[in-house]
Amino acid sequence: MSKATNLQDWVNNEMIRGRYIFTKEDVQALQLPISEQAMQNSLNRLTERGVIMSPWQNFYVAIPTEYKLKGVVPPTFYIDRLMKFLGRDYYVSLLTAAAMNGAAHQRPMVFQVTVNGKPIRSGVKNGTQLEFTLRQDLPLEFTQQLKTQAGYMTVSGPELTALDIVAEEKKIGGLSRAAEVLMELSETTSWDESKLPLLNHYSNSTLQRLGYLLELIEAQQQADDLFALIKKTGKPLRKTPLKQEVPVNEGMPVDKRWKIIENYQLEIDEI
Repeated sequence: MSKATNLQDWVNNEMIRGRYIFTKEDVQALQLPISEQAMQNSLNRLTERGVIMSPWQNFYVAIPTEYKLKGVVPPTFYIDRLMKFLGRDYYVSLLTAAAMNGAAHQRPMVFQVTVNGKPIRSGVKNGTQLEFTLRQDLPLEFTQQLKTQAGYMTVSGPELTALDIVAEEKKIGGLSRAAEVLMELSETTSWDESKLPLLNHYSNSTLQRLGYLLELIEAQQQADDLFALIKKTGKPLRKTPLKQEVPVNEGMPVDKRWKIIENYQLEIDEI
């Protein structure tokens, strides 16, 4: 921690040294000659003046010069430190991760993160919509560390992203959107034997839907490799509706390979 006689000077000194993220606890440790209320008032004034922002209670980000005009720092800048502050394992996921894994046409309006532990309420934090998905068994061995301006962040790898896109299709705009994302992700996914442990983190129905969608978008080699991998798990494929919430009627066509009941019509835009 750099020495300073007031909070403004300390924040400036920290920024000069490339340190932009701090907590209320860090400020308390400075032992400035002011009361607790005066310290909080000072933090509030710096926030109002656009010197710092607080994406979470007692967690602060000094706003770098390049973001001064907007007054908002993107979550990529602070998400790793925020998750450490909250004591959570995490990975950046779904459409946010898809865009980082080569799905260039995906420009998510929200920043999506999968976490473990207790539920975290999603919401707008300093102009950015943060959306959290809760999951207790995070397959962190299938994530990657991507460099950010302030260090690194954990992002789902392409295969983990693809499975999440199907498993959480409601959070990305539906199965049709999932298929469109998979069209781009299929260029970077590889369903080789090293991905076998990943399949154990997902239900049979998710695996079947993913395989069905891969064939639908004509990623045949990907579908074949995934099918061979599922066979190695010993997971039985049983009749499963494509869309869980849509009623299944007798006589609906069933995909022979994936045992998917085609109870929903997909609308896929060409990319």
